[in-house]
Amino acid sequence: MFSPLENTVELVRQATDIVDVISRYVHLQKRGRNYVGLCPFHSEKTPSFNVNREKGLYYCFGCGAGGNVFTFLTQYEHISFGEALRQLAQQAGIQLSDYSSPKQNEVDSIFQTNETAARFYQSILFSEEGGYALNYLRRERHLSEETIKKFVIGYAPDRWDALTNYLKSRGIPLDIAQSAGLLVKKNDGSAFFDRFRARIMFPIISTSGRVIAFGGRTIRTDEKAKYINSPETAAYTKGKTLFGLYHTKDSIVEKDAAILVEGYADLIALYQSGVKNIVASSGTALTSDQIYLISRYTKNVYLVYDADTAGQEASIRGAELLLEHGMNVFIVQLPSGEDPDSYVLSKGAESFMNLVRNGTDIVEFKANLLLTHKDGRVDEAKVIHSIVDTLSRIDDPIKVSLYSKKLAERFGIREEAIYQELKRRKPRKEHYTPQKELSPSLNLSAAEKDLVSLLVNIDQSLYEIIATHVGSLQIQNPMTREIISQIIRARNEGRSPSSIVDELPSEEMRRVFAELAFAAPQRSRIWWEEIRPGSETPDYLKWISQLLISFELEQLEAEIRILSARISEAERKNLTVGDYDEQYKRLLERKALLIQTYRDKELLEKYFESIRIK
Repeated sequence: MFSPLENTVELVRQATDIVDVISRYVHLQKRGRNYVGLCPFHSEKTPSFNVNREKGLYYCFGCGAGGNVFTFLTQYEHISFGEALRQLAQQAGIQLSDYSSPKQNEVDSIFQTNETAARFYQSILFSEEGGYALNYLRRERHLSEETIKKFVIGYAPDRWDALTNYLKSRGIPLDIAQSAGLLVKKNDGSAFFDRFRARIMFPIISTSGRVIAFGGRTIRTDEKAKYINSPETAAYTKGKTLFGLYHTKDSIVEKDAAILVEGYADLIALYQSGVKNIVASSGTALTSDQIYLISRYTKNVYLVYDADTAGQEASIRGAELLLEHGMNVFIVQLPSGEDPDSYVLSKGAESFMNLVRNGTDIVEFKANLLLTHKDGRVDEAKVIHSIVDTLSRIDDPIKVSLYSKKLAERFGIREEAIYQELKRRKPRKEHYTPQKELSPSLNLSAAEKDLVSLLVNIDQSLYEIIATHVGSLQIQNPMTREIISQIIRARNEGRSPSSIVDELPSEEMRRVFAELAFAAPQRSRIWWEEIRPGSETPDYLKWISQLLISFELEQLEAEIRILSARISEAERKNLTVGDYDEQYKRLLERKALLIQTYRDKELLEKYFESIRIK
């Protein structure tokens, strides 16, 4: 009997096409019964990410990520199960009551509290108290009311308790607001006060549209910290977030290019001017996680940082990191003293895009920068070595070849000299690309893997035959027992395989299940072909008997190993091994008989009859 929540989850699951959902994030191509694409959870060049519409499951054979449509959204968007359920229910037109879970309550509460705070800050901005801040945005930043509202820009008033009192009036627990980074508790613990005061507030919105944090810019001349950001919370990790991506990701996909800027104001000014395939690193040094996030939408990045020395150095660091991750990188050079915000306001979007279209690669940019020396003295060899160091970070041999040719032509040196220097340098160990993970199911025996895979994949008539005999199998592995128990429960209740993911208690179990749901049985592939759904003459007896024999053989082999160790220990101590020898002989005879039976159809039928009688 399903609970109301279970009924709702199942209704949403049935109304959702997992291929349609994942196709919004991953380019999938049909291959047999599955759809395949490049995994969104690790870097790869050959597709190993599989999605099956009928099962409602996905699995990556490269990194082991797997699950159903709910787990995909929670892992990809970094949202809670409740939020994933709400999104899918809304898309399917299904009314959904509030969902809560002990694990997700904190994250969901932070989302809700942040969104309440964002509405409060914007209401203040458009009130008399926010008049000065609104004039600043309109007159100095030249932002329209439409843009201000689109990015939910607000104002935190110059009071210690403005937000604190507002949240109290809305019945929101202040400890949740503290967890969200909005409030700070006094040292003596007696009260809370607002973290953000007298600041323009920029909500940081996740790719799923939830407010996860804030950036606050001061409008006071006596404030030392120009910007302060929310601290990291259960809902927000600074180095894994890109500002503006929620609004710009569709344009990035459409243009197949991302223009990467540093600050909130840069992005918003460009967006208002009509340049929309942009994203901002929020004033932090570019991270591997941020690059990975960009790579979901495009492999082409145009770096547009400030034209000062710090901006140029940040451009080189960012470009090198992007190249390490297999991205195509172009560096856009702004006129001296300009930043993207000021340039687009004074020159316009078309002039800005001309600069973007004339972006330079890392060889040209780094050479121009390093060859420009204040006193005119330049050590060309040092410049070349620095550029070769950058090239050594690139895995793609074609890119390395093209850059090497350009470097050789620029400095009039032989390409061979560059290749020799590249070979001399040791490969870097700190490469971000995850190594292929070990199979999650390594702790299961071959027979256990086969049983899980078959129970998921076989048609109902075959399932009913084998399910009656599962109880007779001596399954020692508790993980296998739990997975099989949930499969049987789901099939008996008429639920899809994807529902099993939500019932398994650990991430490891969910990965094992997803892997085996996609895997063909490793043992006896010939008889699997004979009894697969759609076969004209499935050999039920042979199949079930061989599976049962597989389990007994594995148990026998374990007993033989233990007994062999005991015999060796007894012989080492000059003890009698008579009883051990007799037991060892019986086990070997039983093993030989089972192996013979496994290969003989008549013996298999007799074996099956003996099992059925038991």
